[in-house]
Amino acid sequence: MHRGLQQRKMRKLRFVWAAMAAFALLLAGCSAVFTVWTWRQTRDLSRSFSTLQERVEQVNTQRKEIVQLILEKRAIMEGSRMKREVAAGKVKNGKKVASHFEITKSSFQSVGQSGLIRGWEEEALNMTRAVMYNPETGIFRVERNGVYFLYCQVHFNENKSPYVKLEVSVSKGPSLQCMEGHGTTPSSAVHNLHFLKPCQVSGLLRLNRGAELQTLTSPNIDLRNNGKHYFGLFKIN
Repeated sequence: MHRGLQQRKMRKLRFVWAAMAAFALLLAGCSAVFTVWTWRQTRDLSRSFSTLQERVEQVNTQRKEIVQLILEKRAIMEGSRMKREVAAGKVKNGKKVASHFEITKSSFQSVGQSGLIRGWEEEALNMTRAVMYNPETGIFRVERNGVYFLYCQVHFNENKSPYVKLEVSVSKGPSLQCMEGHGTTPSSAVHNLHFLKPCQVSGLLRLNRGAELQTLTSPNIDLRNNGKHYFGLFKIN
């Protein structure tokens, strides 16, 4: 009888152990399923986030291109207006003061350690010159006292730095600055234009005769050799 009781206890213990083992296996299976489900959810979220990042970058690129077109259109329209005024005789005795410069493929120069942007070529305007440009020093010198509207744009071809900047500095005066941040890894949707980074500055400045202007960026940064680079100003008062 005693042996029979021991055998029944052993069978109960085996049953309990078997039940516990089955329960442990069930928990392990549930854990594996939950892990797989969590991994898939994380992967889907990661893909969704990447897609959102690409769309945001596309929107930012389109916004910058639209701003660039607006600035270029404004500069062209202002130049056309001034030329019409000269042709109509509304501007007499050389009172209209303006200058416009561009960097062309033939005048393009790399930016050195100083960050000074060189290679500007003056466009001929039928009006009094606002500044004199020294190609050796890269400095613009103001010819007449007055309040000027100044504008400048430079295209960068940059994939090393997380930002690009453009500054028009004035000797003993305020400066105009632009800083644009960007990613260094192109998305598939905008791969061709990803490293094309424009910076524009514009504003009103009171400038005295003899004041010196310079266009500056970060040291040794890459400019786009076939980009749209321009600098100009016209006297409004």
